[in-house]
Amino acid sequence: MTFTMPFYATKARCQNQTERTAIYIKAWGFLKYHHPNVAGGTINWDSVFIAHVDKAIAAKTGTQLNAQISALLAAAGPINNPQEAHLTGAIFTLNHDLDWLQHSTLISASNREKLQFIFTHRNRGNNRFVKFNNITDYSGENPYDKMTWPDAQYRMLFLARFWNAINYYDPYKFIAAQKWNTVLTRFISKVGDVKDTTAWHKLLLQLAVSLHDGHSQLDGRDNIWGNYISPFYIAIWHDTVIITHTGVDSICRRAGIQKGGILLAINGEPIAKRIARFKPYITSSNAVSLNRHLEIELLSSQDTVQTVTFKQGGKTFTTRVKTMLKTQRNWQFINNYTANDKGYEIIGKSIIRVYTMQLWEKNVDTVKTLMQGKKAVIFDARSYTSNDTFYNIFDIFLPAPAAINYITKILPDDPGYFQWELSPKIGANNPAPYNGIVIILADERCQSQGEYSVMTLQTIPHSITIGSQTSGTDGVVSYIPMGSGLGITYSGYGIYYPDKTPTQQRGLRIDIEAKKTAKSIINDEDVALEKAMEYLKGRGIE
Repeated sequence: MTFTMPFYATKARCQNQTERTAIYIKAWGFLKYHHPNVAGGTINWDSVFIAHVDKAIAAKTGTQLNAQISALLAAAGPINNPQEAHLTGAIFTLNHDLDWLQHSTLISASNREKLQFIFTHRNRGNNRFVKFNNITDYSGENPYDKMTWPDAQYRMLFLARFWNAINYYDPYKFIAAQKWNTVLTRFISKVGDVKDTTAWHKLLLQLAVSLHDGHSQLDGRDNIWGNYISPFYIAIWHDTVIITHTGVDSICRRAGIQKGGILLAINGEPIAKRIARFKPYITSSNAVSLNRHLEIELLSSQDTVQTVTFKQGGKTFTTRVKTMLKTQRNWQFINNYTANDKGYEIIGKSIIRVYTMQLWEKNVDTVKTLMQGKKAVIFDARSYTSNDTFYNIFDIFLPAPAAINYITKILPDDPGYFQWELSPKIGANNPAPYNGIVIILADERCQSQGEYSVMTLQTIPHSITIGSQTSGTDGVVSYIPMGSGLGITYSGYGIYYPDKTPTQQRGLRIDIEAKKTAKSIINDEDVALEKAMEYLKGRGIE
């Protein structure tokens, strides 16, 4: 079935049809997570959706729509021995929204009463569709991995699955730039227009982008931009694209491409136009996160040779360059993380610069001893810290154990509500903690665990964070299966400072700003480190 309205349909009719379809999707998702027989039982709720979706979409009146909602209620069955649900503990409520149920004029009084009864007596105990196992776990969903190409009904099912999962279990839904109800109505009409696999993947990418969450990706997709890429690496500053590394020197040298060049066009397409074409499919939490993700995809190509126009030394050049396979990319150049082989370096007599990306278990005791002997420690956290041994250094800095953050974790039994939970404390009682100056360097390269590492370092009393806005992307990644081996990821629980200040989208606290410029990137200047050294010099430490 195709959901596209005939050419003679009026705009108002299409809008009404979309609104009725949205109510059907919301009612189906509500019953999925609230009704004890569905959430806790064995009813094939996907099949129930498929059985009624065509009639729900074709409904021309509220009466016809309510007949399909009644059919959903009948399929769920009566609640045996209903128990009234109660919330306990410290509850985060900003994501809870049942306005559609309480105020929609499309739902009959009878169906509204039944749905409200189900809310009051919602499922308690096991939820077969969603669990919390340190992540929000959707492994109870049918993945439909062997489905090669979903027809229109199943595409609508996957939209309904994703929209409802986010509606009830995304901790950051309340700060998404787009109202979530608007996302549903916008995509309902798009689902029926999909013509092939690439278009479907692009639509799912746009659905992921609608979360404004740097963790939200379409996992398992084909590369919609091609398997090849330019043989150099870039940084984007506003709309300026700067060549930062020449990954395959021989190819770039023959083409005359050098570090510090300003990219103007690829295959005759101006770089600003190319950025605008890629943006709708690039997930991000904020502007710096968007540029970071663009840097990975913007040079993609289906061609083995590209025509590149760039500016170098005041002159403009156009050259042809052989591309490389994406699998051959150097991830160190892509991420441009700050690190060295040793994990630290001594600066002058009194300063140690410690790279948080190091393999801590190999030299944690050495680094702790070195730090204690210096007047200042600079933690260079512009990277991704993935080693838990990192947390063993804090006993020398903290006078007493300290909590890093709050999380908001899902309550499977109470969809839309979240539990506040304070993190375990780090450090130990120490009557003589380190009394030197602690500086933390942070910028857009800090994402997810990298941001959490900075937040952890910020528990050190009187520490100073120098740099620029971080990615604003924190919380362990969760995965919603979307059929055909695809899934959309997102930040599965909320991360907040101990005073409950959010970090998502806005990034971490920066005490002293040190912003890069196009000139500093071209000249390979480290403005944050320079600012840190100025700060220490002003206090007599060199």
